[in-house]
Amino acid sequence: MQFDPKWDRRFLEMARLVSTWSKDPSSKIGSVVVRPDRTVASVGFNGFARGLPDYPQLYADREFKIATVIHAEENAILSAHERLAGCTIYVSGLPPCAGCASKIIQAGITRVVAFDKVVPARWARNMLAGAGNLLMARCQVDLFDEAGGGFFRLSQASGLMVEGGHGISHNHFTFREKIG
Repeated sequence: MQFDPKWDRRFLEMARLVSTWSKDPSSKIGSVVVRPDRTVASVGFNGFARGLPDYPQLYADREFKIATVIHAEENAILSAHERLAGCTIYVSGLPPCAGCASKIIQAGITRVVAFDKVVPARWARNMLAGAGNLLMARCQVDLFDEAGGGFFRLSQASGLMVEGGHGISHNHFTFREKIG
């Protein structure tokens, strides 16, 4: 699907709405997979697998939660009832992690659109690997800057804004192109 700021904003807002369905009190992520004709193929949010209880104490157990939660992107891919080749995935929250990026690539999704958010230092390596793998597989990665209202296309993984030990790294502007 080609870049269209009006539609991209709409589907990002839809991903944000889907994120509110998550029972995880600390991380609410949503995703929407969209066909090239701009119709919705699937949605997903982060949470436990179907059949597992959504008990608050399970979400409070960080080790259990990290090992068990299905990410929003994974849920959207798993819930689709069709091939997703050529589709675009919209993600609220942070850009896809390395594991989700691999699943996006394997599903044949060719474009990722996410909010341009600062990646916390503890997730930086994982997110940079995810963005790098998406770009290596020739997926377009577009980020929406809510504050500035514009979109940027990544040309290298280091175009992500990563929280550093002394604030935010500003070399990320070298590896992104303003597209709208």
